[in-house]
Amino acid sequence: MSWARRAALWTGLGALLCISGAAVGQAPSVRASFSAAYRAFRDPGLLDRAPALAPTADACPPPAGDAPPALTALLVHEFQPAADEDLEDPDGAVLATLAMPDLDVPLTRRTMRFVRFFAQSDEGRALFQRRFRRAGAYREIIERSLREAGLPEDLLWVAAIESGFDPRAVSPAGAAGLWQFMPRTGEAYGLEQSEWIDARMGITRATDAATAHLRDLYERFGRWDLALAAYNLGHDGVLRALSKVAAARDPEARGPVGLAELSQAGAIPKETADYVPQIVAFAIVAANRGRFGLDLPDVAPLPPLDLGEVAVPPGTRLRTIARAAGISTAVLREHNPELLRDRVPPGRVDHLISLPADRVARAMALFPAYLDHEELDEDEGDGASAGLPQRAAIGELALDGASLPPRPVSLGRNRLPLFTPPGQAPAPMPLLGNPEALDARLPIVMIGGGVGFRPAFEDDPLGIRSGRLVPASPFDDVGGPSARRALKGREAAIEKQIGLLAGVGQEQVQRFRLPNGIAVDFREDPAAPLVSISAAVAVPARSASDAGAAGPALASEARVAITVPPRDLDVGIDLVAARLRMLLGEASDARVAELRRQASAASRGALERAPYGPSWLALGDALFPTGHPLEGTLIGARGDAGAASELLLTESLRRERAAAQATIALSGDVSRAAVEQALARSLQRAVEGPERPIGPHPREERIVIEDAVPAPRLLYGWIAPPEGGADEAPLRVAMEILVSPRVARLAKALVAEGQLASEVTGRLSLGAQASVAAVELTPAPSRSAAELEQRLDAELASLATSGPTWKELALAKALLKLDLERELTRRATVAPPPASPRPITDLRLRAALDPGSLPRLLRALEEVEPADVRAVVARTFGRERRVSVTTWPRGGSGGSAVATAAPPTLPPLAPPQQP
Repeated sequence: MSWARRAALWTGLGALLCISGAAVGQAPSVRASFSAAYRAFRDPGLLDRAPALAPTADACPPPAGDAPPALTALLVHEFQPAADEDLEDPDGAVLATLAMPDLDVPLTRRTMRFVRFFAQSDEGRALFQRRFRRAGAYREIIERSLREAGLPEDLLWVAAIESGFDPRAVSPAGAAGLWQFMPRTGEAYGLEQSEWIDARMGITRATDAATAHLRDLYERFGRWDLALAAYNLGHDGVLRALSKVAAARDPEARGPVGLAELSQAGAIPKETADYVPQIVAFAIVAANRGRFGLDLPDVAPLPPLDLGEVAVPPGTRLRTIARAAGISTAVLREHNPELLRDRVPPGRVDHLISLPADRVARAMALFPAYLDHEELDEDEGDGASAGLPQRAAIGELALDGASLPPRPVSLGRNRLPLFTPPGQAPAPMPLLGNPEALDARLPIVMIGGGVGFRPAFEDDPLGIRSGRLVPASPFDDVGGPSARRALKGREAAIEKQIGLLAGVGQEQVQRFRLPNGIAVDFREDPAAPLVSISAAVAVPARSASDAGAAGPALASEARVAITVPPRDLDVGIDLVAARLRMLLGEASDARVAELRRQASAASRGALERAPYGPSWLALGDALFPTGHPLEGTLIGARGDAGAASELLLTESLRRERAAAQATIALSGDVSRAAVEQALARSLQRAVEGPERPIGPHPREERIVIEDAVPAPRLLYGWIAPPEGGADEAPLRVAMEILVSPRVARLAKALVAEGQLASEVTGRLSLGAQASVAAVELTPAPSRSAAELEQRLDAELASLATSGPTWKELALAKALLKLDLERELTRRATVAPPPASPRPITDLRLRAALDPGSLPRLLRALEEVEPADVRAVVARTFGRERRVSVTTWPRGGSGGSAVATAAPPTLPPLAPPQQP
């Protein structure tokens, strides 16, 4: 055959096919048949034992044109009440012999098709056994939540169809967790979703949220088939389907519209039409496992999770919690699948972590120690049916007496908008002559219709005063077409009324501080049945640089919590405030002063007996008298290894129990004004105000002591900036320049050059709130104390104005850095413990309590400039801010006498007297 003849033949065949396709497109019956055939191809189950029967008399015909006739007949047949033959039992058993679930859902032939799938097909049996086995881990938790909410416990099997009991399941549409919450629904039920946590994947909280959502849906729809369909499709989707079927329904038709009618009409997606039958079928098979040969010992359910909870600080690493509990991190993640990272979320409040119940006590005992020493890395059912309520008839929905028990207080308010499903309300007209109508309860809100008198409020377009607007809900579609039509042309009136509502709901959590420094986190939650009140006193982050991603934000926390009804807000706040006052009272000025004296008692006794020791005691008592925030401070006590640790812990207790570290959190159906009033009344007493920084000594003060010493001595002391602050490094450099024997600026001026003193020493006693800088001078024989003091003032003034020389500055920084680098090298060296323990120095203690403090100090020393030294000397070493103590020799070895108000100018010093 030639090429031309072949081309003509193919051209003719192509034209014939095009004409045939056009003819098919013009014939509706042909299109419908192709459509039905295609759907049957996608779902072969539609043709399994499904003869094309005409709708029965009690079935509602679907709206015309919604589905092909062949498919419509199949759907009508599938959602008819189940019959005994649908069980397909080889022994001829009937449906009445099955244990039925406690869900009032009509039993349809579609449901029995899924029963046969789970019970008879190999694929279905494997799927059932796999999901039933996984259900064992969560069954007790879910059934307890359902039971406490007054819901049927067979709702447990919703999770079997939703996720297969996999808490980490995520659908292509974005649903997540055991209960497959969509993001918007999860947010409405308080399930946090962030880069750190997705509470939809949690176990206990997500289960409680699903329980509340199921209860809300049932309370709105009044029947479980529609409530479960709304769980899958959304309540608004079911409402649209009900409206569609109700509009196309025969006006003479009576009775409520159920899932079967919606499915037969094709008003809901196939997924939703199959969803409820799958749940009921799974529940039937689970209740009759022995009957279907699925009660096999090799597929026993997983052991139930026995969960306990502990509160941990925000930002805590999971490995720290796991080590404290004695479990692996993998086990910890299994109990907390909602955590998305290697640590709990950061924030201001603690986080509840689920643990095996038998590990809670160990975790609570060991967690503080593990947290304090954590390295701060820079990276890193049996089918029994006894007692179940019996159904009135197979396939019939029992509406009489099907209402739930009273709503538990723990569920809060219903979060769905108030509505009456279309087609479910009683008919309005046939009330006359119907005695039962006298007891009928009319719906509060009717969707559609617009029947009855409604007063018009032209200045109330949002319906706030008229009550015409459904209360706001997390599910409201404010951008829907019906909303736009209702508000069209009324923009000016709407803007006016919105102006009255400006500021409402702008911030979920409001933070404010009380006059005494206590922070208050308040959240107004109208849906909460109880007011939650908690108080926490937390240790602040170690530093701005160490509180980032590498370490926990808090080191420890003391917490108290209580829940009360809104009417008892003042009682709850009084109880929490009393406990908070006790916590803060542990670090009151008087209590901390007592602890300081106890910690330094041995050192104080040694100073009382040592030569010139009473002068140091007198200096400390003068700088920090009774009533001072640092009362009881002993200068130089941290040089004593026995007292240093206790003193450092005492100062840390003061920081931990400061009012500024306290937070009160309240959430509930109360107003901020009521909260502020109750807090002001409960916390106005016995709680100190915010801690003020310690300032310099308010005046010049002179003290004279007579003691059994060989020679007179002058001691000068100033209150200096605290350790850890911006001035610590310049202060250290200044003292190194002034009194260190390696730089010795004062020794050169007063001893070598001026010959006014025979010895110059000094001490920098660092503290968390304030430090003490002290200079001790031993006058040269026959030299005037006034002359010596005048030369000291001149040297200090010179350093404050001219600053150090570059040589002095470089030498002082090098010497200080050498000591720090030596300590850091010791800490970084991995070696067995020495035979004899090293002495506990101030640097070792500081590094142990705050591992990042020494590297920070080293970096700060690198950056010290002459201007920094000048500034800190000018602010600290002023004559008008110092205390001077002069110790005079006294014959004999008796006790010492202290005299205040000594003359401002001292007489010339006499040579030492021999006893």
